[in-house]
Amino acid sequence: MKVLALSLSLLLLSGCSTTIKEDLSFIENVEYEHVIGVPRTNKKNVMFTYSREGKKDRTVVLTIDFEPVVMRFKLCENNGQYDGLSDADISVIPKLTINCYSWVAIHPLENDKYLLSYELNLLLGFQPKYIDGKKVLEPIMKKLAQYKAVYRPDSVAYPLKRYSNDKLVESTFVDFNL
Repeated sequence: MKVLALSLSLLLLSGCSTTIKEDLSFIENVEYEHVIGVPRTNKKNVMFTYSREGKKDRTVVLTIDFEPVVMRFKLCENNGQYDGLSDADISVIPKLTINCYSWVAIHPLENDKYLLSYELNLLLGFQPKYIDGKKVLEPIMKKLAQYKAVYRPDSVAYPLKRYSNDKLVESTFVDFNL
C-alpha cells in the first residue's frame, strides 16, 4: 500500500512539474525590403543594405524628389511579416509596441557634396521567451545610424563592417545616387 501511495504521489508531482513548452526559436521578420517614396526614372535615391552572415540582406530604398529633405517613416508598419506562426502568435504581434520609427536627412553642401544623417530601426524579428510561465515575444531590432557624414553624388560607403576571426559577419552598405 505504501508503494502504491508513494508512486501515486510521485506521479502527481512529476505531472505538475513538467510543462510542455513550445519551440522558442527565433521568429524572423520576412519583410526584407522597404521602399519609401515613389520610384522614379531619374534614379535619385539612397539605398541602405544591411547584411548578416547566413541571413538574407535587408534593404531600405528612399526615393529623393528634392533637396534638402528630411524623411520620417516607420519600418515595421504592421510589425513585420512572418511565415509559419501559430494563430496565437499572429494575434499578439500587431498589439506589440515596437519603436521602428526612422528618419533620414539629406542637405546639399556648396562643394557638390551632401550631408547625410540617418537612423534606421529595423525589426529583425522576435525571440520568444517565458516570463513567469507566460510566453512573451521580445522584439529584436537593429539600429543603423550615421550622423553628419559627407557623401559625393553617385558614391558608395560601408559605414559598418564587423569581423569575427577575420571574417565579415555584419555590414551596412550605403549606395548614394543623387
